Amino acid sequence: MNAQLRAHELFDQSGRLIHELADLAPAGDRRMGANAHANGGRLLVDLDLPDFREYAIDVRRPAAVHHESTRQLGTMLRDVFVRNAHQANFRLVCPDELNSKPTGRRLRG
Repeated sequence: MNAQLRAHELFDQSGRLIHELADLAPAGDRRMGANAHANGGRLLVDLDLPDFREYAIDVRRPAAVHHESTRQLGTMLRDVFVRNAHQANFRLVCPDELNSKPTGRRLRG
């Protein structure tokens, strides 16, 4: 199914989603934004973040060292996960990027 080719079936003349599809969306507290876990306010708990300066790379002069910022980011994110494991309040969503990038390798240890 290619929705782009069938836009006339999905939207009315004014460009709004047709009622048959709009009625499928949850209402009230069943909406994602109303869920206490996704709301970002009702169950808000501060993250225990490490000092970002601990992950700095010492560069004394331009082009003198070769480092990947994604490796440092991966190390910091791993530490954020570890520091917040008891609360389980930190999520990272981008699995395709993490499969092959230095960030993911650092997260795995």
